[in-house]
Amino acid sequence: MKRFLIYFCILPTIVFISMERSEAQKNPPHWPKSVTIGAAPLGGTYYIWAGGFIKLLQDKVGIPGYMVVTGGPVHNTQLVDTKQSDLGMVTVTPLWEGWHGEGWAKGKKHQNTRVIFPMYASFFQMYALKKTGIKSIHDLNGKSVGVGPVGGTPATYWPKILEIAGVKPGRIMNAESVNLNIQIVYGALDANSQAVGLPWMIIKEIEATHEINILSIPKADAEKFIQKYPLFALGIIPKGYYKSNKDYDIETITVWNYMICQKDAPEDFIYEVVKKSFENVDIIIATHASAKEMKPEAIVHSPIPLHPGAVKYYKEKGIKIPDKLILP
Repeated sequence: MKRFLIYFCILPTIVFISMERSEAQKNPPHWPKSVTIGAAPLGGTYYIWAGGFIKLLQDKVGIPGYMVVTGGPVHNTQLVDTKQSDLGMVTVTPLWEGWHGEGWAKGKKHQNTRVIFPMYASFFQMYALKKTGIKSIHDLNGKSVGVGPVGGTPATYWPKILEIAGVKPGRIMNAESVNLNIQIVYGALDANSQAVGLPWMIIKEIEATHEINILSIPKADAEKFIQKYPLFALGIIPKGYYKSNKDYDIETITVWNYMICQKDAPEDFIYEVVKKSFENVDIIIATHASAKEMKPEAIVHSPIPLHPGAVKYYKEKGIKIPDKLILP
């Protein structure tokens, strides 16, 4: 049981995805016989993404996988750093803070992790039922706002975004997006938010039966936030992307996601994982459209050093890796 414990009293759920191998493959004896992958709660993009990635590992690398349902990037960083998970999905800032021992990791550096490939950009998204009259994040003073589970990127940074924008919610709620959506429907919550790849399926689902307003982060507020947290960037969800924003663009904030591994994972194994992932990214795209953004060139923006197996792959592709991303 110790292998699967994570901090902040959130117990992750292990989901085994069993699949038939599409091709017989005998792997080197020093490779892991299976891997665990830190994902996210039900309804999160990581949870969906992990399903496609595990199928890719099974079919193309010959390694079965277990999905670890966690609170998100902070927990995944902790799990990989302490060797309680082999791989993990993380966003830039929680990973950077963990490496430097700042923010959520203040006083304790988590430097047993290495980046292996870029995944996609997360978009900060929030919605409220139209009948509430909430049209902007500035209408949330005194309101109840869902921000996802403790340890996730949205739970960590949505409160900071609102604070910098001068918004003071009456209550911040932490839970899985699916549960928060149910509270929205029954009027127990005023707004629900996340930071996920496009599309956020929760919005797709609720706007099929309810009229909602998707709340933007005004550019002026976003710029103030980015000035303090420069690893984030301005973003736009174009009009018409969702049924509910057919007439307007959604101004927001974005942040990149990466797959990480343990620093001492076998070099040839990680090389093969990275190689097969890019060669067969269509398997993940079939699971979640955000994987279309998975391009080797984006690796140069990693916030922490890369695993040597990943470095080998990118060099073969002619990508110049910044010196700061390569450790002796």
